[in-house]
Amino acid sequence: MVEINRISKPDLSDIVITSHAFGLLRKALFENMGNKKAKGLLLRFGRDLGKNKALELMKLNFSIEELIEMVSVVHSQAGHVADVEKKPGAVRLSENNQLDFSDATGRWVDSFEAKLHLQLHGVADECSCYVLSGYASGYMSAILNDDIFVKELTCRAKGDLDCTFAVNSREYWTRQSGEEPAIYDDQTILSELEDTYDKLLFKNKLLDKVTHYHSQLTDAVARQQSLDQVIAIANEILGIPIAIEDLNGNLLHLHGIQRETYTRLRHVKNKKKHTLFNRNRTSCEQIGSSYLLTTPIYLQDRLFATCSFIYIDSREPETDDYLFLERLATASTLSFLNEKISFETTERLKISILDRLIHKQFNTIGEITSQLKYVSPDLRSPFITLAVMCTQKKTEGKPLDHYDQLLQFAKTLKYYKLDGLLSQNNDEIVILLFAVKDSASLLRSLKPVLTIMEENNSDVLYKIGISQPFQQLAKFEESLTQAEQSLHLPRQQKIVAYDQLGLLGSLLQGADIQHLKATAKKELGNLLDEDDKHRELLYTLYIYLIHGGKLEKTMQQLSLSIGGIQYRIRKIEDILQKDLKNFSTASYLLLMIEALIATGDIKIEE
Repeated sequence: MVEINRISKPDLSDIVITSHAFGLLRKALFENMGNKKAKGLLLRFGRDLGKNKALELMKLNFSIEELIEMVSVVHSQAGHVADVEKKPGAVRLSENNQLDFSDATGRWVDSFEAKLHLQLHGVADECSCYVLSGYASGYMSAILNDDIFVKELTCRAKGDLDCTFAVNSREYWTRQSGEEPAIYDDQTILSELEDTYDKLLFKNKLLDKVTHYHSQLTDAVARQQSLDQVIAIANEILGIPIAIEDLNGNLLHLHGIQRETYTRLRHVKNKKKHTLFNRNRTSCEQIGSSYLLTTPIYLQDRLFATCSFIYIDSREPETDDYLFLERLATASTLSFLNEKISFETTERLKISILDRLIHKQFNTIGEITSQLKYVSPDLRSPFITLAVMCTQKKTEGKPLDHYDQLLQFAKTLKYYKLDGLLSQNNDEIVILLFAVKDSASLLRSLKPVLTIMEENNSDVLYKIGISQPFQQLAKFEESLTQAEQSLHLPRQQKIVAYDQLGLLGSLLQGADIQHLKATAKKELGNLLDEDDKHRELLYTLYIYLIHGGKLEKTMQQLSLSIGGIQYRIRKIEDILQKDLKNFSTASYLLLMIEALIATGDIKIEE
C-alpha cells in the first residue's frame, strides 16, 4: 500500500474552497450557460485537475501499476468521495501490450458532487458527477498516455442507489454509441460566438439572396412574362442549369445547358441513377459524376410537370438549393396558370369561329376569314379537317369531358406546331388545320399527337378521320363530311384518311347521296330493319364480305362454328335473293354497306 504522505503535499499556490462555495459556482454555471455548456465545462475542469495531479505524481517515479492503485487515495484525499471501490488490477496490459478494461468498473462512495446537485438542483435526469468523471478521465489518460474515458453509469443525483462508473478507451465508447464522444470539446465560448456569427452572416446572406431571387421571380410573373423568361432569370441569378419536363418526359424548357448534353444525361439516368436524399417535395439523384435536384410542379392540385436543377462537371448541390428550386416551381405554377388562362381564352374564341363554320352562321366566308386573322395572323392554305371520336373504355363512372379532351388536343397540336381551330360537334371533336404541307407529313405528325393523348388518357379510345386538303374555306362543309365519313367507316386503323377509302370515296364524292342511300336500302332490304335479329345478320354479312367470303376468317372474328356461319349465309341469301359467292354481287353489296356506314345511316361496331 502506497503511503499517503508520499502522494502529495499541499502547494501554497493551491486555492481551497468549500464544497458549498463550489456548489454555488456550479449552479451559476448551469443557470448562465445552460446544461450542455456547463456540463462540458465541468468535465474539462475535472479532466485538467486529474491530468495535473497525475503529472505531479509521475515525477515521484511511481510505476504505472502503483499510479492506477493510487486513484482511490487521490479521490479521497481531494475530498471528492469517501472511498472508491474497484477491483484490483481492473486495468492491465494484455499479452500483446494492449490495455485491457474488461473488469474496469467501480463505485464512488459518498460523491460530493451528487450531494451538491440534489441540494441545489433537485433530482437530475442524467448522471451528474461531471467533475469526478472528468478528473478520473484526465488522471487515467495521463498515466496511460491514451484517450481514456471514465463514464458514470448510475448516479445518486438521479435517484440511483450508488454512483458507479466504467473505464474504457475512446474507441470503445465510440463503438458503443456510434459517434465520437463530444464531452471534452475544447471549443471556447469566444470561438463558439465566432462560429455563431459566421453562421448568422451566412444565413443573412442566404436570406438576402432568397429575397432577391423571390422578388425577381414574383416581379416576372406579375408582369406576365413567359415561363421561358422566368427560368432565364432564375438561371442568371443562380448560375445553375434548369430543365422543366412534362409527366411524359417531354422537355418543355431548358436553360444553362445544351440540349444534347441534357439528353445524354437523361439517357444515363434511365439506365443508372442513385437517389441521395429527399427533402420536402424535392429529391436529389446522382447520375455518374452529375446530380439532378428535382421537385414537382402542381397545377390546380394535380401533378403537372417537374422542375430540375442540373449539376455537371463534378459540381454538387448546396444544402439550401432546394429552397430556390421549390420557389421556382411555385413561380412556374403561376406562369403555367397564366398561360392556361390565356390559352383557354384564345381557344374559346377559336371555338366560336369554328362553330360558325360548322353551323353556317355567317353571311359570307369573308366574315370568318377576317375573324381568323385575330387568332391566327399567318392564316394560309391548304386546309385539312379532322373529325375525332373519343370513346371511354369503361362506361361506368363519370361521363367523358369532351371540352377537356378538346383542350388537351389543342395543347398537344400546338406542341407539335400544328396550327388550327378546334370545336365540338355532337360527340366528336372537329379540328380545322391551317398551312398543312401535305397529307403524308400530317399523318406523321398526328401519330405522336395520338400517342400522347393515349398516354395521358389511358381509359379513352381515339379514332381520327382526315379529309382531303382544300384551298378555300368555302369548301369546309364538304371537307367535314369527308372527315366524318372516314371516321365512321369501321376500319382497324386509328387514323383513317379520306383518300384511303378508294372507290368508296370517289363514289361518295361524285354521287347523289340521297339516290345512293335509296339504292343501298333497296338492295339490302329487310337486313336494315332495327330488330336485333336482322342487325346480327347484317353484321355477319359485312364481316363475311370484308374477308372476301372466307368462312374461316369470318368464323374466327365472329367466334362462331363453321356450321353457324353457313346457316347465317344461307339465311342472308334467302332474304336478299342473291348469290354471295358471285364476286361482283359481293363487291356491290360491300360497297352499299360501307356507303351507308360512311353516311351515318347504319353503324357497325368494330
